[in-house]
Amino acid sequence: MRGFAFFLVFVAGLPLIFVSPFNGVLAWYVFSLGNFHTLIWGGPFAGLNYAYLIAVLTCLSWLFSRTDRKQLPITPLVILTLLFSIWITFTSWFALAPGEDVWGKWILVQKILLMSLIGYALTTTREQLNQLIWAVVLTIGLWGVKGALSSILRGGGEIHGPDNGMLADNNDFGLGLVVMLPLLFYQWHLATNRYVRGGLMLMGFLVTLAVFFTYSRGALVGVCAMGAVFWLRSRAKFTTALLIAALAISLYSVAPEKWFDRMGTIETYQNDGSAMSRLWLWQVSLRVAELHPVTGGGFRVTYWPNVTNNMLRGTDLERLTKPRAAHSIYFEPLSEHGWVGLSLFLMILGYSWMNCAWLIRHSRNTRDLAWANLLGRMGQAVLAGYATAGAFASQTYLDEYWCIIFIFEAARRLLAKEIGPAGAFAGAGSLRLPVPRQPIAPGVLAKANNALSYAKSNP
Repeated sequence: MRGFAFFLVFVAGLPLIFVSPFNGVLAWYVFSLGNFHTLIWGGPFAGLNYAYLIAVLTCLSWLFSRTDRKQLPITPLVILTLLFSIWITFTSWFALAPGEDVWGKWILVQKILLMSLIGYALTTTREQLNQLIWAVVLTIGLWGVKGALSSILRGGGEIHGPDNGMLADNNDFGLGLVVMLPLLFYQWHLATNRYVRGGLMLMGFLVTLAVFFTYSRGALVGVCAMGAVFWLRSRAKFTTALLIAALAISLYSVAPEKWFDRMGTIETYQNDGSAMSRLWLWQVSLRVAELHPVTGGGFRVTYWPNVTNNMLRGTDLERLTKPRAAHSIYFEPLSEHGWVGLSLFLMILGYSWMNCAWLIRHSRNTRDLAWANLLGRMGQAVLAGYATAGAFASQTYLDEYWCIIFIFEAARRLLAKEIGPAGAFAGAGSLRLPVPRQPIAPGVLAKANNALSYAKSNP
């Protein structure tokens, strides 16, 4: 019954996608990030690929829309993303893992990149930008609140993200929560309704608590890095430091003993099997890149022991006994797409950081542009958390990350329009056919000049 009711609500909302393709973008991120259909608990409606259906309908809606322009602004991030998309397609033809596994992952990643580009193209107003941020904050935040409350009721048990999603694993879930937190603060800071602000403050505390209850050491490192950048970019550093200290003390007081035991292995990682397995897998990734420096081993190469074990002959590395992930946003693209793939990924990450710096620089000391300045500062906190926590998680293709970096890109485009041509991209263009302009008739131009001369002579 629950599954049928969920399906009816889903079908009833589909026409909204054809009202505006941007509604489809919002729906896709809600279902892709949240995987809420997993709460159905079985039945014929639980196994449907809701996000895929939404993606197809969104593309059709955009294609046949008469009001939304079919153009993709050409920016450095768009170019780098397209190059990355082309490169992972090229490396997939030389992949070492079975084709079914490789092309299945290829479809998933390309869908994420495509919807990120479409979302960027359709985000043309401040309202749409804000709605997209809300979609990310509420979707991830609700799972964080659910996880925190569940852990409290169970006496501090380990929590995980939505089943069968990209954030299902506790380490991945911790990463997703860390990346979302600065955007939650952004919405709290801009909110004017006291109930909304109070709700977001409570959600922020519970989500932070959920980060700790993932028992992820990578998430702990990420939240510390994110907090450091958050403090550095804060305008009230003393107050921010007090708030961070108060939050840390509160979390310290409620954390169970097993949490401290888990985090204590950071200092004694040599005696921890999980930590050592990551170091070993990173060496395996380097070995794959050593033998295949240009194309790498293709998608999911480390998941197939019969493939990687052949590369480990004559080395001191032990052989894989079961499929294992690379456990790093840096070693994953290196092993799968070679040094070229890793370079493209790092350029995308670096450019996104510069995008946030651009937002900060071009909106400084301007009251009407305070939203962009805050988004730039919180954006750098997001990227710091992703770059550090992601070093211990296989989330190179995390849909949340790709959505957020294009949020920054859309914000830059909107800010450039507000501040005028001086802030626009140098040489920016768009994928559209040129429209010839109508020439101005000489008589009209002459009359305009005469009127201007008369106005100057008769003030």
